[in-house]
Amino acid sequence: MKHFTFWAFTMFCFAAAAEATPLQGSWMLKSAVYTKADGTVITLSGDELKSVKVLSKSYFSFVTVNKDGSFSSALTGSYQLKGNDYNETPLTGSVINMLNKTYQFKARVEGDLWHHSGMEDGMKIEEVWVRLD
Repeated sequence: MKHFTFWAFTMFCFAAAAEATPLQGSWMLKSAVYTKADGTVITLSGDELKSVKVLSKSYFSFVTVNKDGSFSSALTGSYQLKGNDYNETPLTGSVINMLNKTYQFKARVEGDLWHHSGMEDGMKIEEVWVRLD
């Protein structure tokens, strides 16, 4: 019985560790480049648009406010990370046309920076987030 208990405890610890993703935690938008389908490029810094994103093992939530503090948007939903493939499915939030769609991105974490890129409704997204915790 001792060996079974030790084995079960070891497997539990391994499974719990395996479920964690490098994206878990809180992030603040550092910079962003958005390229619209017509070629218009919008470049923003974290000073111009305040956005905080929080990720658990499989769910995300973010809120964004404008420079003046007025509300911009908020979404929450599920995500999957497999290697560098990050898929996000907003389930509730203020951007109704994004709900229940899955968006595919590439994610790369370097130190405390998360490089996030992909397409979102015809717009190319290139964001850099900095880890808060």
